[in-house]
Formats: sequence, structure tokens, C-alpha cells
Amino acid sequence: MARATSDTAFWRRRGVIPAAVLAVYVLLAFLLCINAWRAPATTYVGQGPDPIQQMWGIGWVPYAISHAVDPLYTHFLNQPAGTDILWSTPTALVVTLLWPVTALFGTTVTYNLVITLSLALAAFFAYLVIRRWVPGGVVAPAVGGLLYGFSPYMTGQMIGHYNLVLSGVTPPLALMLADEILVRQRLRARTLGLLAALLAVVQFFIAQEILLTELIVAAILAVVLAITHRDVVRAHVAFVARSVAWAAVPAAVLLAFPTALQFFGADHVVTSGALHGTDIYVTDPTNFVVPTVAQLISPQVATNISSHFSGNASEWDAYLGIPLILLLVLATVRFWKMPAVRTAGLLAVIIAVLSLGPHLNVQKNVLVDVPLPWWIPAHLPVLDDILPNRLMMYVDLAAAVIVAFSLRLLWVLRRSPLVNGAVAVIVLLPLAPTLPSPATQITTPAVFAAPVSAPLTPDANVLFEPLPSSDYPHAMGWQVSSHFAFRLIGGYIIGPYSPGVEALQTVIHSFASSGPTVTLTVNDRADILRQVLELSISDVVVGSGASAGTASFFTALFDEPPVAAGGFLIWKVGVYHA
Repeated sequence: MARATSDTAFWRRRGVIPAAVLAVYVLLAFLLCINAWRAPATTYVGQGPDPIQQMWGIGWVPYAISHAVDPLYTHFLNQPAGTDILWSTPTALVVTLLWPVTALFGTTVTYNLVITLSLALAAFFAYLVIRRWVPGGVVAPAVGGLLYGFSPYMTGQMIGHYNLVLSGVTPPLALMLADEILVRQRLRARTLGLLAALLAVVQFFIAQEILLTELIVAAILAVVLAITHRDVVRAHVAFVARSVAWAAVPAAVLLAFPTALQFFGADHVVTSGALHGTDIYVTDPTNFVVPTVAQLISPQVATNISSHFSGNASEWDAYLGIPLILLLVLATVRFWKMPAVRTAGLLAVIIAVLSLGPHLNVQKNVLVDVPLPWWIPAHLPVLDDILPNRLMMYVDLAAAVIVAFSLRLLWVLRRSPLVNGAVAVIVLLPLAPTLPSPATQITTPAVFAAPVSAPLTPDANVLFEPLPSSDYPHAMGWQVSSHFAFRLIGGYIIGPYSPGVEALQTVIHSFASSGPTVTLTVNDRADILRQVLELSISDVVVGSGASAGTASFFTALFDEPPVAAGGFLIWKVGVYHA
């Protein structure tokens, strides 16, 4: 037995075992995303409009940098005002690093690659950090990494939010730094602080929301440790203060400009409250034990319940399953004196309660008479934009620590691969995601493939009908495929449309919905043309998703028939206006 332990340590020192663990995670992630990897250039992991918006960001950042324009603000969307894309998750740093992949294979391949590698790296970094509290074994920490990296949060968010899957890579690293700063204190405060600042900057350009929640969870962790280890607080507090100072100053300096741009720059988002509401994207308490469509084992009776959760399928992240909950409770109670288990258990409970949101929300019914702890941040600026359900990522990480500790202790006590394997399967099987993950095929019309063959005005400001939005984001993908040969009125953006866009849309829809044939008076025509020219629209493109009267409306407006190209109808405003 001593020889076996020595051999394990030998291979671990040479990195063979960690590399093998990472390879397994990569293989599992690839198999989970196999539907997309069968045709990665034309198929993306997930569903819905959000991936198209995010793939636009993957294409935009390299284009902006290579053309010496601001990558954080764009006039290629929401003409003529433009928009601050920091609200639209461009993941600028990672996208820049993957620029060669995008240049060679396209944005869809990069999107799929980020999701696949993020799952594997999140699991791997969780495995590495878990080994701090579960030493002497490989399987137990690896199972913990598997639980976290392929948790319901990660596999749920991969349906539509690649930046949030990518964000799952950083919490294990943040936990490792927090352990060094708050507990072990083996390195210099300056070193740890600068590493924390670097991680904060990276996370800022992936998802600021997750950066905020990491700071919140780190503060909760510090309080829990201070309360449960009151005797050593005084000896540790000075080092913690120095580390925080070394982290805060460079992070503040590096993030001052993008933060000022996002919150105070031109066309910044102004709201009187939370962008998404505070009682929508919250954890339904029944979700802890009721699986959703994202789980492989989800009987009809369960999905009948989960389909009525608030929010949408990618945000139903709280499923733990009865076996895992029982294990977490039993292990925390039984091994309460073990600091790692006690801390992880307390964190899991606290954060799970916070994920419920400001009020208890059951089957979309908000019980307003039951305020919960998240009520406080839900009423604070900036923090009110955090979606509480996404806090479950940290519950999954805490659960991974406890599960790994339990499996390792069980091995020490029983030395039975069968018993350990059975426990691992019983706990993990209910969490298994739908296999393979859903994927969506996209098509690029030939008229918007580079080089652009559609008869568009060079550097056109294009009004698409339907207007590009969360319901019709496809024109953003065509803009990328055309190498940004034109600019868009509207777009799937966070923030207000340019002044006049919504008023023009109201007029267009009013006339277009009146019937298949539209007639305009001289005054109507003159007024609408004025609105079109005020928005600097140079081309109008009508696609198949527009209502029946839309083509007739623009024919009447410009008093000319359109040019037909690849299933689209195109009018050049400048030609008709002249």
C-alpha cells in the first residue's frame, strides 16, 4: 500500500495525473457538445438568440482592434447613436486571445470551443483546488471537479450564455486565492493581491455580474471564517488587509476607464431599477429537488413542475437532487469539526438562501410577504442587476468540496472501490445533463457572405425588417459573415435604441399591418421619409419574417419596386431620395 501511495505521488509530481484528469474532462465536454462539433462552423451549442448576440461580440472585438476603433463601443449596431457593448458580454480578453481561431474557422467555431474548454477547465480547476482539502487521492477530487464543472448551473447556462459558462472557470481560482489570503498566508501579500487583481480584471471582461458575486461570496467566506475561527482573526487580519489593498488599487486603476464608459459614457444604460427585474431570475425552492429539461433523468411529472419555474431553462440552475442533498447534510453534520466541511456546508446554505432572491418565488408566484436576505442587494444600485439564481454556481463548488471529502474518507475507512463507486454514481447520476447537449444550425444567406454580393450601398446604414432585436438577431450574424460591410439600425443590445427608431417602427408596423397593399398620402410619405433620413438610413432590407404589408409599405414610401436578392427585398434610400 505504501508503494502504491508513493507511485501516485511520483506521477503527480510530474503532472501526469493532473494531465490525465484534464484529458478526461476535455473528452467528456467534447462528447457533451458533440452535436455542435459534427459541423462546428454552422452549428452552435445551445439554443435561442443569445448565442448569436455573443458570436457577434466574438467577431466584433478582432475587427475593431484590427481597424483601430474602440472595441468597447460600436456604431455598427444601433445607428446612428451606437451602443456600449460592455453590457452585451463581449468577453474581450478571451476573444482577443482566440483571434487566430476566429480568423481561421469563424465565430461559431470559437463559440463552441469556448464552451467546450470552459466546461473542462472549470472541472479541472475545481479538481486542483479541492486537492487542498482532500489530499492523498485522485478519484475523490476528480469526482468533485466533475460535479462542479458539469453541474446543472454550467450545463444549464451553456444553452444560451457562453460567457457565463466561461465565468465558471474563475470561481475555483478565486477560492484558491481566498484560501491563501484568508487562511494559509504562505505567499507575500503583494503577490496574492496582484494575482487577485489580475483575476478581477479578467473576470470583468468576461461577466461583470460574476465578478460582483465572487466579491460577495468572498466577503461571506471571510465572515464565516472569522466567526468560526475567532481565536486567529487578530493574527490574520493585517495580512488580509495588505492583500486586499494590493488587489484593490491596481484593479481600480485598470478598470476605471471601462467602468466609467459603461456607467457614465455616451448612450450608457439608464434605468429606474433592475434591467431584468429582481423577482424573475431567482431560484424556485422546489428546483433543489425537481429536475428540469436540462437533466438527462427528468420524468414528465418533474418537467411539468419545472416548466413553470420563473425565468427560462438556462436559468433553472438550482437542481441538486435528493441523494446529493442527503449526502451534504449528513457529511456536514457528521464532520462538523472538520474546518473545510463546516465552512463549505455553511457557505452552501447561505448562498442557496441568497439565490432564492428578494422574495420566495414558487411557480412564478411571488410571496411578497416573505422578504429574504437578497432583498437588501436587490434594492441597491448595480447589485440589483445580479440574477440571484446564478449564485448556485458557488453552491455547486461548495458541494463538490464536501462530496470529494466524503468519498476520500469513505475510501480511507472501507477501501472498497465498489462502495465508493456506488456512492459517486448515486450522487452524480441525477445531475447528468441531457446527452448530447442541444445544438442549433445556422445558415448564412449568400447575399451576406463575404465578399458581400447583395446590392448594398458601401458602408451602408441598413434598416432590416424585422428590426434586429432579441426576437430577430440574425442580421447581426450576417453582419459578421460580411466582415462588417454594413451598419445596423437597432440590434440585440442592452440599452435604449437611437432616438427615432422606435417611433419609426411604430409607423412602419401600423401601415404594414393594415393589409397586403399599403397606400400613403403625400404628407404621410414626406413625414416618414424625413424620419428615415434623420436616422441616416441608406438601405432598407426586408426579409421573410416581415409582415405581409411591409414590402408594399416601402414600395409606396420610395415609389419604386425593390431589388430582389437571395430572398431579400432591398431599397437604396439615397437613390430614391435623390
